[in-house]
Amino acid sequence: MKKSVSSILRGKKLRYGGTAAAFTVAFVALVIVANVIFSALAEKYRWYIDMTGEEIFSLSDASKEALEPLRETDQEVMITFCMDKDAVEGDRSMYYIHNTALNLAAEFDNVEIEYRDALRENVYLDKFTSAMSPYVATTNVIVSSGTEYRKLAYTKFFISDTEGTGEVWAYQGENTFVSAILQVTADEMPIAYFTTQHGEDTTTEADAGAFKQTMEDAGYEVRDIDLSREEIDPAARVLIINNPKTDFGGKDDEHVGKTEIDKIDEFLDGLGNLLVFVSPEYAGKLANLEEFLEEWGVGFTPDVKVSDAENTVSTDGYSVVGQYLTGEENLSSSIYKEITSMSSQPKAIFRNAMPLRHTWDTETYMTPTLSTRTICDVFRTSSSARLNEDGKLSDDGAEYSLMTITQEHKIKDNLDYNNYVIVAGASDFVASEYIFSNVFTNRSVIHSCLITLGKKNVPTGIQYKVFEDYDLDMTTAQADVWTRVLILVMPTITVVACIVVTVRRKYR
Repeated sequence: MKKSVSSILRGKKLRYGGTAAAFTVAFVALVIVANVIFSALAEKYRWYIDMTGEEIFSLSDASKEALEPLRETDQEVMITFCMDKDAVEGDRSMYYIHNTALNLAAEFDNVEIEYRDALRENVYLDKFTSAMSPYVATTNVIVSSGTEYRKLAYTKFFISDTEGTGEVWAYQGENTFVSAILQVTADEMPIAYFTTQHGEDTTTEADAGAFKQTMEDAGYEVRDIDLSREEIDPAARVLIINNPKTDFGGKDDEHVGKTEIDKIDEFLDGLGNLLVFVSPEYAGKLANLEEFLEEWGVGFTPDVKVSDAENTVSTDGYSVVGQYLTGEENLSSSIYKEITSMSSQPKAIFRNAMPLRHTWDTETYMTPTLSTRTICDVFRTSSSARLNEDGKLSDDGAEYSLMTITQEHKIKDNLDYNNYVIVAGASDFVASEYIFSNVFTNRSVIHSCLITLGKKNVPTGIQYKVFEDYDLDMTTAQADVWTRVLILVMPTITVVACIVVTVRRKYR
């Protein structure tokens, strides 16, 4: 019996319909599989475009450069999150930290990430505890290499408002991770001492904390020291006197044994380095310290402040912009060589500064022990600066010294050695508002000084990422283009593809 034409056509339609359905199912399955594979690869190799203004989800070139030596070593670095991966990804604060860790692991083969729940795996995490820090919190992030580790509170990855609101306004995850990695992989951990018991700015959380964090970020172990009772560890590299309000014990004081000034002198004689920040209101009240610093070529000018109506960032003129000495080839030019090579040079701010003076007639002085000391300015004022003494402004139009560096060169066992004394006439130079700022370069200057002091693996140029600038970095025109692509082009491609498939099926 012959089949009718209609039954034959129905059979063809069913056959073609079944083929089309199978093709559609296969295509959808292929898309799903491709999407799963691409998502996995994108997560592993960090395939995405960071369109935020601060590039908050990207690893900066400065971080890559600071960790570049890590590529040439066999040191393994482990970043341990103390909660499950799902919990890390679901936590708003941890999300930023985790993203930076993933970027580091993707960039450097010897950086790995692990997830250990602090509540369930406390036995494993016990190796990261000590008598001073006996617990591991779920919000801790641990960076370790071999037996060295840094246990970091999640708050260390962010910068909060210091005016009392506590509002988090910037992310410093790159800085924190890079510093921790450099510390745990370093051959040695140099010590930076902050003197105490003289009213120094070492207890106020805002400014002292900012300065100490800057030192920790530079790879130093930070300690406080009372020189009237304690000896300086010979392994220390830097001694810091930050805004003392009372004098240090000297030779004219009633004292049994070595005085505080004696200990400072011995520390420098042993190739240690000294950083001093003094406010003008306390200069003149520090006789022993001032007498000692005069031997290093630096003198104070008590009760005198520098004002500059033209080169300032404040309406009162006392937040003076320090001038780079770019035309002079000396120690100072080496300190901020990288900073001054930038197309737009950031400003170094000296708030409530006093002018420093050189106590030698020449730049170089020969000591009784035949070592040579050479002093030069690191920053000066502009010629528009004036001195305010007893409410009266000078009119001499001179350039005044704001920060100095003195290098001592000595020869021991036929080898050359250098150490340094750096003095600033403004303790506010290391205030949190200038240290925690991407606008001013005070923090970079401190790091550059530390490099001069011999700490080579100091991370520089890593900027804080301000949440206030967390916007898409594109113009209106660019936004219009992307809108057209997403709203018009993609649907159009889909419609055209459907038409082509339909026509080909109809006339097949």
